[in-house]
Amino acid sequence: MSETNHESLLQTFEAIPEQVNRNAHLVHRGRYFNALLKISVGETPYLMQIREGHIAQLSRKMPLFQTSDLHISASDEAWSALWEKFPKAGWHDIFALHKRGAMQIEGESQVLFANLQYIKDVLNSPRLLAGV
Repeated sequence: MSETNHESLLQTFEAIPEQVNRNAHLVHRGRYFNALLKISVGETPYLMQIREGHIAQLSRKMPLFQTSDLHISASDEAWSALWEKFPKAGWHDIFALHKRGAMQIEGESQVLFANLQYIKDVLNSPRLLAGV
């Protein structure tokens, strides 16, 4: 994927906090969720701090030896496919991407499964704007 496309994906990802924080239903769904997620878009890592369903902080700065509750990483191709308005079968969901080997999910499984729909909705939020 070209550098221009990668930068476009990063801009899309960096818009997630605003999309999530203004979505009252989604914030309400995550109201008991507090976590630190490391999310890699291609080779670019981010730290996403979630407090009571709000994305409190999203940062590209990665402190040395930073721990996180979950680490989710995928290629540019995988993120781009996930965020299409109508994703293809096998590219439509974080577990489908994981199954095909295009996404890695590591960390505390309890954090993932206790907040699964919230996490999926957060990561899928750019899809709502696809094609707009």
